[in-house]
Amino acid sequence: MKRYPILVLIVLHVLTILPSCQSASMSGSPPTTPVEIVYEVYVRSYCDGNSDGIGDLPGLISKLDYIHDLGATAIWLMPVHPSPSYHKYDVTDYYTIHPDYGTMTDMDRLIKEVHQRGMKIILDLVINHTSSEHPWFVASTSSPDDPHRQYYVWKDYEEVKDAIFKKSATFDSDNLTQWHEWPGDAERYYGFFWKGMPDLNFDHPPVLEEVYAIGKFWLDKGIDGFRLDAAKHIYPDDRFDDTRRFWEEFTTTMRTYNPEVKIIGEVWADPFMLAKLFKGLPSLFNFELSKAIPEAILMGDAGKFISVWESIRRTYNASAVPFEDALLLSNHDMNRIGSTLGGDPGKSKLAAALLLTLPGTPYIYYGEEIGMLGVKPDIHLREPFPWDENPLMNTRWEKPVYSVSPQVLSLADQMKDPASIYHHYKKWIAIRKENPVLHSGTLTFRDMQNNAVLSYTVGDDTTTCWVVHNLSDNEVSFPIMDPATNLVTGQAIQAHDVLEVPAQTSAIVRFGDK
Repeated sequence: MKRYPILVLIVLHVLTILPSCQSASMSGSPPTTPVEIVYEVYVRSYCDGNSDGIGDLPGLISKLDYIHDLGATAIWLMPVHPSPSYHKYDVTDYYTIHPDYGTMTDMDRLIKEVHQRGMKIILDLVINHTSSEHPWFVASTSSPDDPHRQYYVWKDYEEVKDAIFKKSATFDSDNLTQWHEWPGDAERYYGFFWKGMPDLNFDHPPVLEEVYAIGKFWLDKGIDGFRLDAAKHIYPDDRFDDTRRFWEEFTTTMRTYNPEVKIIGEVWADPFMLAKLFKGLPSLFNFELSKAIPEAILMGDAGKFISVWESIRRTYNASAVPFEDALLLSNHDMNRIGSTLGGDPGKSKLAAALLLTLPGTPYIYYGEEIGMLGVKPDIHLREPFPWDENPLMNTRWEKPVYSVSPQVLSLADQMKDPASIYHHYKKWIAIRKENPVLHSGTLTFRDMQNNAVLSYTVGDDTTTCWVVHNLSDNEVSFPIMDPATNLVTGQAIQAHDVLEVPAQTSAIVRFGDK
């Protein structure tokens, strides 16, 4: 069936607040916060600097110009410490670099090179647990009298026998056993995620001292902040207030070492719980919104996004604590956004434009900018980045299953195509950086009389950007009453011009230019 464009006549005058508009204030976010765009890197899969097939720090250094040119202002490194696993979230030494990734000299150089480009570097810090191969835990298993025994939570079997199998699966852990056996030991030890990741005992003061010393070591090295893994699980779930108090103390302590330290927490929980943590974790990933974005796009229903955004924003603002919303489409624990959207490049572009026009700080998972695909298990979410067809440049530690040609073209190929998802990301990142109001302005939804059109303004006292995401299969058009600038084309818009938005595309118009 042939589809004919639908002409929608809605007059938008940005100086008029329509009764039907819905507002979502960003009062929790300081207006002076600089625009930041964080790029998440899994070093193992990113770029191979010594031709052994495994990504490393020298390889990453060689690609810093690419990351900077893309428009990122900060790099988040997934764990780089020694670890027995491929993912490195079970650390055996917090003060060194895994030999597959390089040396501390390489790390020092990386920090210096990142800073020379005007970017920041954020380190994934895993302090909820260690590896069962960490020297602290090994010592704790040697004898109940060893001083490191209290670094972990050991209890007599009779104390925990009724709780051993009472753990429920959660999004961040499908493990159902939280008290684990150790050969030859009468006691059980606590490990929320699995037996290879024993939880540290934060009731033991020397553990706190160790954790603060680790943070200080990396801040002294020049690290600008931490992404804090499993931040909900410092204490068991029934001790939430203790977890909250710990993070308040942690952040206060880190700020004595670096007042500008960036703190981002990973907490899989409802917005009410997140809002209670802002004092200690001033930035938290907005996982609820990351689910709402693809749902709205797939269903062509703007209301699916609006209702979630408004609910979250009301809850956050009610906390009356300054916060920085950490926005994302996917990360290393989630099916890649391209796969969630069925491998449709147009829908992926819509998602990117939506992410990059919301108040807060966007986090872009490596490869998202070229439409990489991947679904769980996690190893397939972390496939090698396809730089080009030269196997010496791409990592080879894992054979890609999803991010392969022709479904996903290499970066080299996409750079040649102005219509590629790579150029789309680069364009919208530039728009965001050139219009800081998108980072810290007030978002107000606009009623377009068409639920397949997600429309909102983001503005402050001097500038307003009007954003339109056409989720439908038909072109929509809107007359504009005031002079403005089309930020996608860079062209001036005269009063009474018509803004045309093709099917499944986004547009952004800026008012208030002097």
